[in-house]
Amino acid sequence: MSHRMSRLVAPMAFAALVLIHSRLALSADGKQSPQQTPLWQHAVVAADHPAASAAGVAVLKKGGNVVDAAVATAAALSVVRPESCGIGGGGFMVIWNAETKQAVAIDYRERAPRRATRTMYFDPRDPTKLVPRLSREGHLAAAVPGTVAGWCEVQRKYGKLKLADVLAPAIGLAKTGVPVDGTMRRSQQSLLKRFRQSPADAERFANLVKLYLNGGKPWGKSDRFFSPQRAVLELVAARGRDAFYKGPVAEALLVEMKRGGGLITADDLAEMRPVIRKPLAGRFDDLEIVTMPPPSSGGVALLQMLHTLSAWEEKHPDRKLNRADFNTPATIHLLTEMMKHAFADRAEYLGDADFAKVPVERLISRKYAAALAARIDGRRTHPLKFYGRFQGLDDAGTSHFCVIDAKGNAVACTETINTGYGSLVVEPKYGIVLNNQMDDFAAMPGKPNAFGLIQSEANAVAPRKKPLSSMTPTIAVRDGKAVFVVGASGGPRIISSTLQVLLNMQRFGMRPPKAVAEPRFHHQWVPNELLLEGGLFEPLRKLLEAKGHTVRRRDSLSATQAAARGPRSLQGGSDPRKGGRPAGF
Repeated sequence: MSHRMSRLVAPMAFAALVLIHSRLALSADGKQSPQQTPLWQHAVVAADHPAASAAGVAVLKKGGNVVDAAVATAAALSVVRPESCGIGGGGFMVIWNAETKQAVAIDYRERAPRRATRTMYFDPRDPTKLVPRLSREGHLAAAVPGTVAGWCEVQRKYGKLKLADVLAPAIGLAKTGVPVDGTMRRSQQSLLKRFRQSPADAERFANLVKLYLNGGKPWGKSDRFFSPQRAVLELVAARGRDAFYKGPVAEALLVEMKRGGGLITADDLAEMRPVIRKPLAGRFDDLEIVTMPPPSSGGVALLQMLHTLSAWEEKHPDRKLNRADFNTPATIHLLTEMMKHAFADRAEYLGDADFAKVPVERLISRKYAAALAARIDGRRTHPLKFYGRFQGLDDAGTSHFCVIDAKGNAVACTETINTGYGSLVVEPKYGIVLNNQMDDFAAMPGKPNAFGLIQSEANAVAPRKKPLSSMTPTIAVRDGKAVFVVGASGGPRIISSTLQVLLNMQRFGMRPPKAVAEPRFHHQWVPNELLLEGGLFEPLRKLLEAKGHTVRRRDSLSATQAAARGPRSLQGGSDPRKGGRPAGF
């Protein structure tokens, strides 16, 4: 994965190939059934926009490897899914190298600015309260972006092509524009409705309205979106990371920070570097599960739940989950109890392990899993204080994609700006949508964040600290080669969705398109609600309420992507909830 090619490829030529791929993947109504998803022989990319999947495949066809394809896909997503992820955010990437049989985790999560303080969101008139929305909207909500630093480092270290070749599809998409799809249209409608009700917010976030919301005019059926990010992507393609963190782009970001009272400084930008981490790993059935360590909570929670399921099945060998158990009341109750234990521990322990002591090994140990499994009662649920060892005490802004090739190399990557359009702040010259990742800290430990999560002092705000994440990029390996790649977007629902899609493929025998499309459920301990998507709510609500659950209906909990390698072919699954399409060859 270290060898390079020198040939440059014109962005427009790449864009043409990308658009051809994405158009072939779309049906007239923008939907695709699992049966329509083809099988491929060489590689597959599954992203939540067809043009992004096609961008990754275009780079693979030009001689790139799975890492080149991943960076190409991520850059394309910055252009076509600006409400979800991009150059103003951060992410996590897990890579499996089938030749060396080694995995690596790249952490390019955003950092708190140097001037951040633990009490920066407290109300000065009443320090027991937070200033409303301060950690969620506006310049103080933005942490230092890590995405571009992550792309450049991972591509330099593990890719084959030149960075300019890898970014060419995204630049081409910014030049030619992309058809406005349902996901982008719904996001625009939601924000324009809010801005009509609050003219002050419309004025405050005028750059967002102008550059990303069609100037406030609702998108028409045949409209195209032309990303304002073309110039900055061209600069990064030519000069690498310094084009973003130094020079004109950095100066423009600092001007915007000063205008809005943000905290990010030139030193914050210059110091941003990704961190190479050792992935978490655990066994489930005959698979090695490779996933993200802290500051992600997702990998810890996923392994804890899989290990707890294994321990429970060892205790009940006649009740091992199989195809007949898919989404039965008993299965949903069992997995929900495991989710509640994992999320209770998340609230108590998890944070940036570079700043807080996080007992990762104990939380994912077989011994702890056996203790949790012994506490699960198949007949009923329990009070909140029962779960984990803790005593006392909605998705738009994330995108996940998967890459896998026939040799068993793979990348799982999740990138985010946190909630839809992040902080709503857009730097006007280069169109950089700034994240609101500071809300992923415990703005006030013990108080819920935008996703209703309660968090502890381990995740309190501190200078240069990384906020806790739920992102769960995961690769499942068998005999030294990747067989499944999976992940999701959707705040804390990422964790429960990744678990369910992995089980759908491994235990319930589903191919990726069906695995990501099936209805899902979620419980995060607090609030004490079991959320069911529509396909599960009506038939199962009363049966689950009889076990003591408070059941609520949700139209959509998350968007997942998955890919799988079989003996003779590969297949991808892009969640129909967000309109993505896999691509391959």
